[in-house]
Amino acid sequence: MPKQKYHFDITPHIVKQLGEQLVSDEITALLELIKNSYDADASYVSIEINTTGQYIKEELFYPKHNGFIIVEDDGFGMNEETIMKSWLIISYSQKRQLKEAKTTTSKGRTPLGDKGLGRLSTQRLADICEIFTNKDKTEGTHIAFNWKDFEKEDALSKVQIQAESFTPKNKNGTKLILANLNHAEVWEGKNLEKFKGQVSQIISPYKENRPFEVHLKINGISVDLDKSNEDLRDFAISRFEFDFNEKILQIKGKTKLTKFIGNNRDDFNNYLEIDSGKKFYDFLQKKHSDIKKTPTPFFIEFEKKFDFDRDIGGLEVFDGKRANPGAFNGIIDEFTYDNWLSSDENLKEIFGKLSNYREFAQNQAGIKLFRNGFAVKPFGIDGDDWLRLRESQTFASSYYPLRPANVLGYFAIDEGENRDLKDKTDREGLVSNPYSRNFFVLAFFIRDEINRYQENIRRTYNEFLKAYKTENSGIKTVSQAFNQLKDTKSKSEEVKDDFKKSKSLVSHSIKALDNTSKIVKNDPLFTTDLEKETAQRIDSLTEELKTIENTLERLEIVISKTEKLNEVIDILEPKIQILEEQLTNFSELASLGLTAESVSHEFASIADRLAEKASFYATKLQAKKLNDSDIYVFIEYINTTVNGLKIQLKHLDPTLKYNREKKSSFKLSDFFKDEKDYYNNRFEKQQIEFNILNDDDFSVTVNRGKLVQIIDNLLNNSEYWLTQRKKNEAKFNPSITIKIEAPWIYISDNGYGISPAVENQVFEPFVTTKPKGEGRGLGLFIIQQLLDSSGCTIALEPIRNEHKRKYVFAINFSNIINGNN
Repeated sequence: MPKQKYHFDITPHIVKQLGEQLVSDEITALLELIKNSYDADASYVSIEINTTGQYIKEELFYPKHNGFIIVEDDGFGMNEETIMKSWLIISYSQKRQLKEAKTTTSKGRTPLGDKGLGRLSTQRLADICEIFTNKDKTEGTHIAFNWKDFEKEDALSKVQIQAESFTPKNKNGTKLILANLNHAEVWEGKNLEKFKGQVSQIISPYKENRPFEVHLKINGISVDLDKSNEDLRDFAISRFEFDFNEKILQIKGKTKLTKFIGNNRDDFNNYLEIDSGKKFYDFLQKKHSDIKKTPTPFFIEFEKKFDFDRDIGGLEVFDGKRANPGAFNGIIDEFTYDNWLSSDENLKEIFGKLSNYREFAQNQAGIKLFRNGFAVKPFGIDGDDWLRLRESQTFASSYYPLRPANVLGYFAIDEGENRDLKDKTDREGLVSNPYSRNFFVLAFFIRDEINRYQENIRRTYNEFLKAYKTENSGIKTVSQAFNQLKDTKSKSEEVKDDFKKSKSLVSHSIKALDNTSKIVKNDPLFTTDLEKETAQRIDSLTEELKTIENTLERLEIVISKTEKLNEVIDILEPKIQILEEQLTNFSELASLGLTAESVSHEFASIADRLAEKASFYATKLQAKKLNDSDIYVFIEYINTTVNGLKIQLKHLDPTLKYNREKKSSFKLSDFFKDEKDYYNNRFEKQQIEFNILNDDDFSVTVNRGKLVQIIDNLLNNSEYWLTQRKKNEAKFNPSITIKIEAPWIYISDNGYGISPAVENQVFEPFVTTKPKGEGRGLGLFIIQQLLDSSGCTIALEPIRNEHKRKYVFAINFSNIINGNN
């Protein structure tokens, strides 16, 4: 017979480890507590975060602490029995039973939590957890414990829990006080701004999609989720809404006229804005009858419906029928960050400047998946591209598909409606099953339909511009002008005889009418009143005919001059034919010359760059610091430089074949870290200070050698102008700054800046203010071409330096940024 009763037990430390593994970060931890409030049928949850103070509004078991978080709601609260089960029995969950029985709360809510582990999220936030809760106004329960004790005791049952009763002020509710914050820095400084954006990622910022009110205060500052989001949404250039009712998928979209500004503001002004898009809409309607006019502020709209069983392919079958994920809906807002917005008065009033707007929008960018108003990670959070928008860009045409950094929106699912879309245990994604896989098929279908619409309207706009410009311009070439001249001469000949007959007929008519009028006037005795009235009308008509006769006489002079066009045509025709041939040859030579200039520019700079690179790595070799990685980088630099020349040469031979460029993924901070020694060595000769500011690091997938060429060209330009200023001002301290701020990098120097005379044409070929022989104006043009081939863009920022000149180049890497930064 055993001397003691054998039984299982568990050390408290394993509970702490379990919580750390299940809750990945502070945002997830806070989200779990907010979900608890939702499950308790609360009408609101109030969150207050204080990183340094002490909570003194209640008498606490642990009054001495540093920083606290308050999570308070007006839910149905807990009594002692509920506390014992829901908080003190690890993994127990009454919610699980409710969900299995498909039972809802009194407000019709299906519980979001069912793992019984949400309480463990508090340890991620703070050491101390104190709970004030009551189910009625007669008596409440206050308990407290310290997660640090879980590391000291041998058995879970020995962890100290302090408890007492209190008299509640409210009818029901729960207040959590989490003290001694573990990571106060999460809620401070730049992290605070990031957190505000993250809050809008985990709790739906769309009021219509949020089941209850969320009030947030951080270090005494209230964060208004609704107002911030509404202000931002007003700047959307497109809005797409979709709704799936388990049978029919409806997709609707609206687009503002400003969507079509793109990179050519002049075309927009001349052909769209001038008549508020009326002619374009008429043109659009002929090609796409399903696109309709919509009231301002939007311009056009569309609506499509698809049958779940008939219209959508690729859906899995389960138990003999298509696995239906359940009803869902959503919204996608599309934004632009183009520089024309910098002059928008509403933007200035709300955000101050364009860069603030960009930062705020891009902090929230992404399409989220919300379950009852709460984010399901990782969908659309922190750059996650679950809709594969980058992939759709790769395979679509260049007609502006949805881009990850330019959209803000959501797919909304419900715990009750979408029971088969289950969260993974770690809250990081959905369990893979036929229902979730079909949900993704529908989501990708929505994405593709929106992109198809975007492509159609953009392509039609380009066709409209082509047609309308031709219609309004008429003559485009010298041959057209010559043909128009001949046509005018021919038509003049055709109408000359008719014109003479008409002129003669008018002259005879005037004489006949004059005679008739004189007969009436000369014989008044036998003239009736009607004849007298008719004579007056004849006189009036005669005067009008005389005016016509006068005009015909002037036209006769003009027509007579057209007879001399034969002589003009005989002289011009051979010369025009020669000129036409010369213009054709010139166009070909200009294209060839442009490429030749580009290649010449590259060869000149390659020699210097390769020499410097060789010198740099030779020094490392002598110091025995050269490694295999250095050799690989040097070889890759040579290969990619040659490949860049091939790209420039492709206009010389359209049949030339190109190898696919090798791309790699890397952080920009690592890229500049690897290159900084090289640049420092290069700039030391000119006493140029070189700074790299890493404000918001990110990763890209691009050909590394091509990026080196782009940066080199920009820095070559800065170096030239800085040395020019140094020559003029002996005390001048030149500097170049590169700022990394996802998804942009900004390159600037403290030189004089870009001349206002060329600031609007700076990326065009042959535009330069350098003296002849020192620059041909191809550097920035080549940069733009290289970036365009990688799906990126470059722009000159609108801000100006002390010389009232633009000086900051902004490169947008949105299309090649990695989503897992």
